Amino acid sequence: NKPPSPSFGRRRSPSPPKMSAALLVGTLLGLLLLAAVPNASAFSSAVPVLSTASGCDFSLAAAEPSASTDTGTPSTKDEAQSTRRVSILLCPAQFCVPSDYDVLFDSLLKAEARLNNDVEIGTCRVADLPRTEWIKVAKQLPTKAFLEAKLPVKKTLGWYFDAMENALSDIFAEEGPDANICIIGHSIGGWVARAYLGGLSGSSTSIGRLAQSRVSSFITLGTPHSSPEAALVDQTRGLLRAVEESSTCSAQSLAERGIETTCVGSSGLGGNFITTNVEELVAASSYLPLLGKIGKDIKGDGIVPMDLAFLDDTHARRVEVESCSITGGAVRHAHVIPTPWNLFDGYAGSIILPEEFIWYGSESIIDDWAQHIR
Repeated sequence: NKPPSPSFGRRRSPSPPKMSAALLVGTLLGLLLLAAVPNASAFSSAVPVLSTASGCDFSLAAAEPSASTDTGTPSTKDEAQSTRRVSILLCPAQFCVPSDYDVLFDSLLKAEARLNNDVEIGTCRVADLPRTEWIKVAKQLPTKAFLEAKLPVKKTLGWYFDAMENALSDIFAEEGPDANICIIGHSIGGWVARAYLGGLSGSSTSIGRLAQSRVSSFITLGTPHSSPEAALVDQTRGLLRAVEESSTCSAQSLAERGIETTCVGSSGLGGNFITTNVEELVAASSYLPLLGKIGKDIKGDGIVPMDLAFLDDTHARRVEVESCSITGGAVRHAHVIPTPWNLFDGYAGSIILPEEFIWYGSESIIDDWAQHIR
């Protein structure tokens, strides 16, 4: 018998505020200043992915891509099989909350009629991280390891890995030990999940061991996958570099374990310091410290440049998106602006951007990568 369909939200927060044009400009200018601070663009400019215990049964399948490029890689799984049930673990980004991503799952539900790849979505969970959890990172700020950009992954991000395993425990409780799992990570959530899959969490739990054998696909959305030497500052203070340099975290290593990796990045926005366009200013203030350079050829999603958004093309699928095929709007990093200052209610929703702000989870874009859930 098919497992019962879980519900999408363990905790429902009040509807987050929608942003007026004036408030949007002011907030973006604030983020412009924030982006100049170490750790800002890689840690605080993204959004997590949906609510803690939201699940639903719906089918996914291959979609017609919009304004995107999908290089594709040979499948590491047998595609000539009947419908398979796949559960999803969503790894969020800093200062965003589960309810911010209800809209992402709504978009997946609406995509059901468009997709046809014989995959049925099972239990969906998000690593339950209220924004107050991110204060734990501050414990490492005055340390020698922080100053030398050599933060230890396990010690610094252990609380995040614990949240992932709690969500995985829920999935296995609902689906059983044979559950197939797809991990989706947005922004920082992508490389933290990569660290977990590569064993950098040091987990020795039964859930951790089971998860390592049951993850079948891994998708990153707007994730910076490397910290180049040319960067003006190592914004993750050695964390991302440790993941990048670990052979067990490589796309090749994941592929050898039967995990299909798909990296999604946008080329929709350029960066420019000499402009009145707020988005271009924010993009420039993020691209420059991350890459150590800026120019007309540097494109990205407004936060993460294309140069950093992909892993080895030989072992990871590369999905490039640029604009909405319907409106022509650029594909941006997120659909909300997180509110790290709101520590009174760690689960209160972030500020919602106007609907015309297209991002990776918009209905016109989501098919391009959801078809790779395996």
